[in-house]
Amino acid sequence: MMPKKRIRQVDIADKLNVSVGLVSLVLSGKSHEFRISDEMAAKVIETAKALGYRPNQLARGLRTGKSGIIGLLVADISNPFFGKMARCIENEAAKLEYQVMFGSSDENSEKLENLINTFSSRQVDGMIIVPVFDSERILLSLQEQSIPFVFVDRYCEGVDEDAVVVDNYLGSYELTSLLIKKGYRKIAALAHNLGLSNIKERIQGYTTALKESPLDYPVEEFIFEVDFDQVDTRLEAVLKRAHKDGCDAFFFANNKLGISSLKYFDKIGLSIKDDIGIVSFDNPEAFQVTKPGITCLEQPIDLMCEKAIQLLSRKIEGRVKTKPERISLPGNLIIRESC
Repeated sequence: MMPKKRIRQVDIADKLNVSVGLVSLVLSGKSHEFRISDEMAAKVIETAKALGYRPNQLARGLRTGKSGIIGLLVADISNPFFGKMARCIENEAAKLEYQVMFGSSDENSEKLENLINTFSSRQVDGMIIVPVFDSERILLSLQEQSIPFVFVDRYCEGVDEDAVVVDNYLGSYELTSLLIKKGYRKIAALAHNLGLSNIKERIQGYTTALKESPLDYPVEEFIFEVDFDQVDTRLEAVLKRAHKDGCDAFFFANNKLGISSLKYFDKIGLSIKDDIGIVSFDNPEAFQVTKPGITCLEQPIDLMCEKAIQLLSRKIEGRVKTKPERISLPGNLIIRESC
């Protein structure tokens, strides 16, 4: 079987009976600059798609000085939230003919630095980064390299860059307020790292809702931090302690803690809804299929990724605003039977 012929720009030009130069200008996004009509540009693009034209990445890189690759650095690829984010970023990047390199920092600043250095050495055109705790120095250094990047899910205080996040404060306020309205009297909060920007905002929302309520207990004493790498060894003890101290409901600041807690509640004989109430950030499949279903705050991952790609593409193309933009998107409160 003969190999399929590679479609070249000259094939598109011959099909339309126009010059190769005109085709090249349209496909490189310069039709307006050289006053090529929108009608002709549309014909070139439609014909290129119909013939199955694929640009030569190496040639494009030599011509434009760009690799056509962006890097995505998530905090924990095993987390369903970040797994879905990776797929969405890949889909959005493909629309702009970018390929994506992936990396997972595992909430570790040293690993984040190594990944950034690796991506830089591969000459990616830009990066989308979920910053980790204690990464300010690393990210300020990246700024000095003039490699475009944007934050997603969180931002890094002290590093002024574009960011796309959910409204963490409002989401946590709504979840906690729902528990209060349902009649729960003492609500514990569990989070991985209280120093992260998104976790700070979620705890602020939780705290404000409680302090505005008629409930009267030292809220700060029932905020528990469970390190990312200590879930298996510490979470059960924290849950037991909180319940022993009278907590009848739990707010989980991320889905990984929420998912992990389900097996521990079963192990220590606590029935969700009958004995305790649960709410959590994020909406993984586990929250949808478990009985009872878990009330949660779903983040608009598709829209977050779309906005992040738009911001990064703008920076790569040199269309940078004088002031970095922080886009905060509303979450979706999903009420199920867990409270």
